Amino acid sequence: MTTRTFRTMLRCVCAAAVAVVIAWAGFAATASSQHPGVAPGHRAALARAGGQHGPGPSGRTGHLPPGMRPASVNPRGALGRILTRAQASAAAQTCARFATAAGWANNAQNGSLVVASAICVAESGGRATVYYCNTSGQDGYYPPVSCSGAYDRGLWQIDNQAWTSISDACAFRSLCNAYGAYMISRQGQSFTPWATYTSGIYNNYLADAQAAVGSLRVGTIPSGVPGVCLSRVKYAQGADAVTAACGSGTRRQQWGISGQTIRDGTYCLATASAASNASVVLSTCNGSSPQQWAAQGNGELRNAGSGRCLVDPGASTTVGTPVDVGSCTTAVSRLWWVP
Repeated sequence: MTTRTFRTMLRCVCAAAVAVVIAWAGFAATASSQHPGVAPGHRAALARAGGQHGPGPSGRTGHLPPGMRPASVNPRGALGRILTRAQASAAAQTCARFATAAGWANNAQNGSLVVASAICVAESGGRATVYYCNTSGQDGYYPPVSCSGAYDRGLWQIDNQAWTSISDACAFRSLCNAYGAYMISRQGQSFTPWATYTSGIYNNYLADAQAAVGSLRVGTIPSGVPGVCLSRVKYAQGADAVTAACGSGTRRQQWGISGQTIRDGTYCLATASAASNASVVLSTCNGSSPQQWAAQGNGELRNAGSGRCLVDPGASTTVGTPVDVGSCTTAVSRLWWVP
């Protein structure tokens, strides 16, 4: 092949590449305008998939259902590489800790808490201050952000232009980023906003996420009612256990698991009496049967003292609704997922 022929071929390849980029950009612009009525709070931050593995079996990098829009369409993880096992394990520990604090439920081996943790590992490697500049294709660490255009931020790589309501000060703080990502996922009901999910890249880190979630002993206790978590009125003997909005940033949603007790410091969750529909309160931990709760594996939390299960009366989404105990069934009002 002559030098002139080679140069001609190279110019053709470059021109074709530019055409593909322009066409892909046009598709992205069209996709982001297909649902103009979507509230800003439901615009999804679609982060990039790891570059070494490409699309999953479906060959797609992000087909979102109506009402959800991507923030970016660049199929590349923030770090641009697949992590070693040691790196992935350490990242999964970080991601799982903040994912449970935000409200994702530990509702199956590959349930929402595990998947959210694996996505976090794939997106950021568990690094709270990493960002990806979409215009330059470069990674960096905050502060500062050296990017003239859109960039994705923090553990779950929340896009700054799709999510203007989430400031850099929030997005680059682990817990605040986790709260934002939980809301983007519609209270744990959808992961399609993230390309590492739709492309299947997150699967590389499922085992690490499962191990990290399995070692958790502190976190939220989400209900079967989306967006509802177990909380308390105050930190005191006899204080009512109540419902709260997951990811609302309150310390009162964080519970420790020790054997079959659900603890908050020196207090344990307990039934107030043996009566039907007895209220559930904080009580000084003493190991008694009213303080023992057995997770049934199907989401029911059965109290040893009463033989009844923890209930959100009427499957209420009203913050501050007192919980009680009732018959054990798999209705959403009786499903609770411990860390």
